[in-house]
Amino acid sequence: MGLFEGPVNYVAATLELPSGAVRMLSGLFFCQIFSLLHRVLISKIKNPDTRLLIHLFLGIFVSYFVWDVSCIHHIASALGLYLLFFTLPWGLAAKLNFVYQLGYITVGYYLNNMVEDYTINWTTTMAPVTLKMIGLGFDLNDNKENGAKLPGIFKVFGHVLFIGTYLVGPMDDFKRFEAFINGSLFDEGKGPDLKVGLKRMALGLLFLAISVPSISIFSTDTLFTDWYLELPLVLRIAYISAWGHFNLYRYMAVWCIAESSCIYMGYTYNGEDRWDGLRNFATRSFHTSLTVQGLIDTWNIRTSLWCSKHIYKRCKFLGNKRLSQLLTMLFLAVWHGVHVGYFVFFFQEFLYGMVMEKGASRNVLLQRLNRVFPRGVTVVLRWSFIKVFMSFTFVSFEVFYLNKILYVYGSVYFICPIVALIVIISNYQFAERKEE
Repeated sequence: MGLFEGPVNYVAATLELPSGAVRMLSGLFFCQIFSLLHRVLISKIKNPDTRLLIHLFLGIFVSYFVWDVSCIHHIASALGLYLLFFTLPWGLAAKLNFVYQLGYITVGYYLNNMVEDYTINWTTTMAPVTLKMIGLGFDLNDNKENGAKLPGIFKVFGHVLFIGTYLVGPMDDFKRFEAFINGSLFDEGKGPDLKVGLKRMALGLLFLAISVPSISIFSTDTLFTDWYLELPLVLRIAYISAWGHFNLYRYMAVWCIAESSCIYMGYTYNGEDRWDGLRNFATRSFHTSLTVQGLIDTWNIRTSLWCSKHIYKRCKFLGNKRLSQLLTMLFLAVWHGVHVGYFVFFFQEFLYGMVMEKGASRNVLLQRLNRVFPRGVTVVLRWSFIKVFMSFTFVSFEVFYLNKILYVYGSVYFICPIVALIVIISNYQFAERKEE
């Protein structure tokens, strides 16, 4: 039994929550405390090595508290990168590092997550760690002609275990971390107002407070009950829409809480005297977006930027934008896990956002239909349409297995793929007529 396992299991049993969730939330609030400690004390220390060692110690504590001895996997990720770049030519090291990092987490998923329901374990945190190490490897190789040097092993460990971004992100890069440790990221005499971080944390707690009872009301299990199947079609669609929307609040909650820790320390500085440099989702746009792509752009923003830089742009040599987008979606599916549901999810994101909708902007028929209704009606219809598509797609992210995905999709007669197919065919037909 681990050092903290007894108390954690007791709290989990009392609150009737999974122990992994209790560990994760407890770890996030430890990060809150340590971030405030940095704000009032550690930031006063000018020696970069001392600051690094203090943050490394805090990161080790959080990692061991949350994951016990399994935190060794995150250390192994950093150690693997360091040894590859220390012993091999950097061009080869960058390629092997990509394979090593993605292969390590994939094996971890296979050994730990081939279960009916998602469980929070060390692979949850391995996801942002993997992107950190792949990104660092690519950045080192890209900048070798500019005199880039392999950072010390303690700096690499510190980057992986940094309390602000370790557990669930948001995605950062080594350049930001190094500037923060050196005290050059921003003028530390003019750090962010504490209220900025507290507001973000309050928003996270609000999402958490909404999601916990909502998930009980709109549960995944209900999608497989006779009660649900006996509802009229319109109500089944409405139920899936509400289910998806409130389930996504879980992610918003932990992202806001994690981001608030970064804000306290000034780690989110964006170079313009603003503190939203690590914003991971746009709250208002998420709730008001009227397009699929607009919704995608509000979600997991930092990971999307990382993928654009390190995956999508590296596929330019293919000379095909759509293929580059599809390969980026494939990478994201593999990075998320080994379940088929992830591949279904990201293929739908590609299909709805990048194929259907982009073509629809040139569709003469849809433009005419859009002008038939009053603007208020059009806005409500488009907003409802986006919420249905969002939740329909999210089903595959939550239930994992193809037979279950098809069961839920069949309960609403595969409405979203059918509508998407009709729109795609219409895009082709009416866009062609417009050109003629």
